[in-house]
Amino acid sequence: MNSIRSRTRNSLEVNSALPVKGRPEASYTLPSWLYTDSGIYEMERERIFFDSWQYVAHESYLAQEGDYVTVQICDQNVFVIRHSDGELRAFHNVCRHRAHELLPHGRGNVKNTIVCPYHAWTYSRDGKLRGAPNTHLRPGFDRDEFGLAQVRMEIFLNCVFVNLNPEAIPLAAMAGDLEADVRRRIPFFDEISVPSDDQCRSVDINAGWKVVVDNFVECYHCEHAHPGFADLICIDSYRHESYNLWARQLGEDLREDNSAYRLDPDRDVMLAAFWYLWPNTTFNMLPGPAEVNIAAIRPTGPATTCFDGNRLTRSGEVHRERRNYVNNTLVVEDVVLCESVQRGLASKGYSQGPVVAGPSEDGRGEHALHHFHGLVASALNLQIA
Repeated sequence: MNSIRSRTRNSLEVNSALPVKGRPEASYTLPSWLYTDSGIYEMERERIFFDSWQYVAHESYLAQEGDYVTVQICDQNVFVIRHSDGELRAFHNVCRHRAHELLPHGRGNVKNTIVCPYHAWTYSRDGKLRGAPNTHLRPGFDRDEFGLAQVRMEIFLNCVFVNLNPEAIPLAAMAGDLEADVRRRIPFFDEISVPSDDQCRSVDINAGWKVVVDNFVECYHCEHAHPGFADLICIDSYRHESYNLWARQLGEDLREDNSAYRLDPDRDVMLAAFWYLWPNTTFNMLPGPAEVNIAAIRPTGPATTCFDGNRLTRSGEVHRERRNYVNNTLVVEDVVLCESVQRGLASKGYSQGPVVAGPSEDGRGEHALHHFHGLVASALNLQIA
């Protein structure tokens, strides 16, 4: 059952035992070696993550002059900073002298200039080189030649995204229908910001990024693996819908009396909605007080992932009971599932599985998983036989 593959310069031929294209209900999953082969990860770096819009942070994290946020895109480190003119700019987080990283991981504030910790090369917040000790000793040294390398940046849904491809199509042009859908279903979206009790949370998972996305975009596993979630949201009426570069899960039939956390229908948002944006961004709203979680599924290696999220609120306060359920139950359940799948993908007893889906996009089906596999195949230029 092992797949045979051969690489050409521009495409990857996949001789699969079972078809992985066409209608979801007649298709099979991607072959397991596409999840375990380190060469595939190298292709994904170049063809997917270095050529797609990557979430950095909600704009409210960059509200003040000098605020910055760093983001790791595989092995590429980038930062976004607000300059004194009020504009946001994105740069590769590397000194142009000897490649030392300039700003520490995470977020912070640069009061005046960015100073390299190695040789004290100094940059203004617009990326211009302002000082370089002893370079007067080098004839003809021109500071203008060694400004920071800029990165393409865009604001989408009040969030900062970057793209390492300077010729990339604007995200708004690629997924404007996603923005319209999010704003229609979350009327308070423009009112959310960083809460006073801000606790950004990153979860390291011993599973590849595709395994984590696979798990996110389907709820076939929810009744069995997430009993609290299935008690909160009626899976019978749960819906999945897939579009061009995104997919949505929607639950409108909720139970006040459930085992996850308490709901107050007179005060709470009585809707569950989860959006996936290719390749690795998610917008998430669970029922309860007005909050939205925005997260990225960031690959850290061929078989490791960091789930990196920001929680934004309208009130400025985080709903602790819901946060405890998500952090201590829901996320834990998903991590265990993903890590087990990653181990199982290496088994000689597995190659492919059937996509479980019917003609309608109900919440128990794997329609969005099939949609995601198609996007992967397209990005890697897979020729699937």
